[in-house]
Amino acid sequence: MSHELVNASLVKQQTASVTELSIWPEKVQGGRLVALLQRHVESLRDESSHGNRELFLDDVFVVYLLAFFNPTLRTLRTLEDFSATKQAQRHLSIRRVCRSTLSDFHRIADPQRLRPLIAALRAELDRKTAGQRPPKDLMGVLQQVLAVDGTFLPAAADVAWAVATRNQRDGQRYRARTDWHVDAKTWVPDVVVIPEPGESEADSAAKSITPGAIHVYDRGFQSFALIAAHYKRDKELWTPRADFVLRLREPGRNSPLVIVERDASLDQAARQSGIASDQDVRLPSLSVSQGFTAKLRLVVIRLPDGGDLRLLTNLFDIPAEIVALIYRYRWQVELFFRWLKCYANFNHLISHGHQGVLLNFYVVIIGAMLMYLHTDGRPSKYLFSLLGLVAQGGATLAEIMPILRERERQCALARVSAARRRVQKQAEAR
Repeated sequence: MSHELVNASLVKQQTASVTELSIWPEKVQGGRLVALLQRHVESLRDESSHGNRELFLDDVFVVYLLAFFNPTLRTLRTLEDFSATKQAQRHLSIRRVCRSTLSDFHRIADPQRLRPLIAALRAELDRKTAGQRPPKDLMGVLQQVLAVDGTFLPAAADVAWAVATRNQRDGQRYRARTDWHVDAKTWVPDVVVIPEPGESEADSAAKSITPGAIHVYDRGFQSFALIAAHYKRDKELWTPRADFVLRLREPGRNSPLVIVERDASLDQAARQSGIASDQDVRLPSLSVSQGFTAKLRLVVIRLPDGGDLRLLTNLFDIPAEIVALIYRYRWQVELFFRWLKCYANFNHLISHGHQGVLLNFYVVIIGAMLMYLHTDGRPSKYLFSLLGLVAQGGATLAEIMPILRERERQCALARVSAARRRVQKQAEAR
């Protein structure tokens, strides 16, 4: 019997058996988007290496991707129950994904096999957004801007890379950290890292520098090794391979000594933006610990409450106010965490190992890109709200799209109007 006839026979058998299955009691979102990836899903199966195995990455990926779009599917038991329903069986090659088998699969999972799919979706997203301009604030910045931070998720005590913390209400609990680099333009995660046990955020970030990009860090990342990681060293010559904007802690015991070598004059645009000083500096402790000899730049912003925000950077070719605006985009990663834990409902881990957790979050990246492609743009705060309505069962993706497009149209008109008023105000000031 030919290969085509065998496949046709299997399809008929599966179609007949699907009619006998139970129906998941809630409306299942994302099935059409999963179907669009069928060619990629088929490439994930590799039976020759594991001939005695029944569960493969293609089915695990499909189950996790459907779970991404349906927030009630967040435990091994619910995933098992859902996998045996009519809605799930339309996309699976096995009759049920047993929770014990899925738990065992996490130990041998190879999340890197999803990277070609991520690359294909990212290329499609790049083509779709090729004609779009970067945010107005970053029009003078050609590099990719990555907001970098880590977040904690509840974990069990036997998770080797979990951190024990205490509070008055729950007593001791364990949390596992994941580190993310989120693109400020597309709002797509560019890097996700599961750190080694006890590894700091700065040490983890130093291993994941993206050449040519601007990395934005909060003061918790203050580290001499991280600064040096943005450079290539050839004897005494330090050449930047990536750029950074790092918030320094307030002057004191936990902040490095800064020696000012040049104090630049501030123009009117800088002063109106709240820039207090723009200086070329060196850090003696950085030179001692890393042998670092390159100069750095310190931009100080005066805050409304009278305090100062100190930004250390190796960006010298852009105005000080643009450096300040770049730092504001660090909040993109905080918004991503909010979306991840609230809408995507990843508020706990269903796997305890590095490979299983990383597999989950690779699916998050794929799901996010599918969502952006489906909605024709990166999420906004309005999309957060509307997707929350979808997650609660109050609407479907199709129903919220006209509302979202109209809201975004109104916001675009408001931005144009605000820009016109700023130009008029500046002209009157002259």
